[in-house]
Amino acid sequence: MPKPPMPKKRKTADVVSRVLENAIAQSTSGLAPPAPESTADRRCRIVLIDDHVVVRDGLASLLELEQDIEVVGCAGDVASGIELAHAATPDLIICDLNLPGLSGGQAVRTIRHECPGPALLVLSAHDSLEYIRAAFIGGAIGYVCKDAPRSALLRAIRRAATGRRTVCGNVWASVIADWLEHSDASEPVTIANLDSEASRVVRMIALGVPTWRIAQDLGRGVKAVEKYRIALMRRLGLKTAAGVTRFAVDQRLISSSELDHMLEAKEP
Repeated sequence: MPKPPMPKKRKTADVVSRVLENAIAQSTSGLAPPAPESTADRRCRIVLIDDHVVVRDGLASLLELEQDIEVVGCAGDVASGIELAHAATPDLIICDLNLPGLSGGQAVRTIRHECPGPALLVLSAHDSLEYIRAAFIGGAIGYVCKDAPRSALLRAIRRAATGRRTVCGNVWASVIADWLEHSDASEPVTIANLDSEASRVVRMIALGVPTWRIAQDLGRGVKAVEKYRIALMRRLGLKTAAGVTRFAVDQRLISSSELDHMLEAKEP
């Protein structure tokens, strides 16, 4: 009797995947609970805290249109928001910066202290550096202005829900402006005694150019450039790429528009 034909559309990857799943299930049976559902397979649970009913209701209605977002509750003050968060166990709390009885920084700190689990995204009408600093110092993971486009808000929510810091365009503009204000345009800028080659390397590091590309541009070996880069950063007292970027902006080795393009290119 001939064997029945195998399904034509079965893919090898599917078979391998099922074998691996069965093996993992057998090896872990009785030893550990099932792995939690991945964030890609479920909706992001959100609690909204804002003392304006129209804002709360409008934002909730907007977010409920998204298939990957679920608003599990709304509150008008910090105490009610904390109580709701304890009951609903959200992934993300979105709160206004100015709430009844508390300043912006106090509100964020209180919510983060009482609800350390979910991330906290500030949605505010203010874009001044004082408010931005207060929010991040208080423990916020992101900051979005209320006049930001819908696309910017949704992008910020999705980034914050996955643990990535995020801000809207207005906030970037404020931060970059603050960096540039530290340099006096009326006086010549001293580039920390850097020669033209060192300035060029700092600029490329700040713009995210990989070491192999820097080596290619300078006509040197990758290892030699890596050593030079480490020595240069040590000389300037800079420990991270972010520190190099800040230094480059302060010293006007890169412009705010170049920084904007670099940040946009890094976004998923």
